[in-house]
Amino acid sequence: MTLPLQFCRTCGAAQYPSRDACRVCLSDALEVRDETVTGTVVSEGTIHRSLDPALVAGGPLRIGAVASPLGVRIIALLAPGVAAGSCVILSPCPDRPGAIIAHPAQQVQAS
Repeated sequence: MTLPLQFCRTCGAAQYPSRDACRVCLSDALEVRDETVTGTVVSEGTIHRSLDPALVAGGPLRIGAVASPLGVRIIALLAPGVAAGSCVILSPCPDRPGAIIAHPAQQVQAS
């Protein structure tokens, strides 16, 4: 499972979300690559109400901040069994275009 991430061709730093210039060296030599993204959930929360009708229908929405060894933090939906401190792998969410979901790393490796 891969995500499209932006990387600097000058210093190699990952960028998320995408930017016009590198967050480390300010170079504009950026490229998008598909990358396997793992990390640790550093915080979690639950959204009970939303102004977005698409989110209201799904009930409470669990989200978390994932710290990746690539040096970026990504806000993602949390799959069942994922909590703060969990090691996860990120992938595009199949039923929510543009969203990212964090799955337990051991569950994905066993599949």
